[in-house]
Amino acid sequence: MKTRVLATLGALTVAACDDKPAATRIQPPPVVRQAPVETRPFEDGYDVGYALALTQATREAKVPKAEDVAPLAREQAAADPARTERWQRGFVDGYVDGFRKVVTGQK
Repeated sequence: MKTRVLATLGALTVAACDDKPAATRIQPPPVVRQAPVETRPFEDGYDVGYALALTQATREAKVPKAEDVAPLAREQAAADPARTERWQRGFVDGYVDGFRKVVTGQK
């Protein structure tokens, strides 16, 4: 009988001391406050370049290289300070893709 009482008392003592060391506790990730980042410039530039290429390209034309379109992108971006370098890269990619679509006759 004494052994049962001692075993029960020992089990209750161990169960009551279930506190884990600080190193093994799971910590929630820290909350980071950050200003929103503008992620649309490339896509906006791509859309403008693509639309412009569809109006300027012809079926017999040669597809321009990205280096040849860069001055046009800078010209298009000059009027708006929000049109950054990323916007210009998107414009060049969109212009070349749109031009290629017209020249190759893709749908």
